[in-house]
Amino acid sequence: MDTKKDGSAVATPTAQESTLQQIAAHGDYFGYDVHMRRRALRLATGVAVIILGFAAGGFFALLPERNTADVEEIVKGINKLIGLMTHEIVELPEVQKHPETFIIEIIGILIGYTILKHTSEDHDDYCRAFRRIEQFYTPRARRQGWELNTLCVILATAIIISVHAVIMRWGMTWSAPLVGGLSRLSIAAGCWLYIYGFVMGARTNLFLYNFKALRLINIYELGVSESDERREIQLAEKKLCDFSSSLTSFATFFGILGALALYFLPTLRTTYFWMPLAGALVVTIVIKWIVIHYAKTKYEPDFD
Repeated sequence: MDTKKDGSAVATPTAQESTLQQIAAHGDYFGYDVHMRRRALRLATGVAVIILGFAAGGFFALLPERNTADVEEIVKGINKLIGLMTHEIVELPEVQKHPETFIIEIIGILIGYTILKHTSEDHDDYCRAFRRIEQFYTPRARRQGWELNTLCVILATAIIISVHAVIMRWGMTWSAPLVGGLSRLSIAAGCWLYIYGFVMGARTNLFLYNFKALRLINIYELGVSESDERREIQLAEKKLCDFSSSLTSFATFFGILGALALYFLPTLRTTYFWMPLAGALVVTIVIKWIVIHYAKTKYEPDFD
């Protein structure tokens, strides 16, 4: 304890409190901004790697047909595994003129999935450590985040439209694998920009972070030291958070299932296999925005 000149006592901050005050003074609570920037990069990269795997698979199909015994055995093994996992519903294309194409696509999916899985686990660990963060972004910083998102959307849209315009203008004489590879390559670049820009913009919405972090809190521990009224509010907000999280899982599952069906099922196979995933993503974003807007309006209208 220290004393003022008038003799009154003043509490001396502990070493931990002093450290937290220094972190807050630099405008970044608990490394939040660094964490979210890293998360934006990894999420965008994980999705882009998966799509790049399919793009690379298309380009590999441009190579001379090569059907060696070793590659055939690998494909047969993968085909058997897929059949067992899906009860013989899903199968590889009947004619494997370029089996290495499928192997490249599987590698891309595995690498991308691994990146996304580790990113999700890292973010969950961070949310468990820091369940709530008060607003420290200035209005200017929040505006800059969404300006970056707008720039990324414009660039992504321009890339996708430009590449497909070139394909429509001159691609009639090109081979199907080349056209498919270029199309997927532009989509991979566009998706990277879309996701990176959106996460970078959304990172400044700390109510959104706090709302999503509720899903990791044990419902029986929530608000145990609060008043009954405050506890009821927190429980109601957590129920909305759990609904939002379940909606995401549900939409992601059906989006991926639909995309895989359109890519692997012989009777449904199409180059637009990614459309169910894109559609599920758009619908999920809209519904989640409504849920989060309602939660903020009802429970924390004065957070910012």
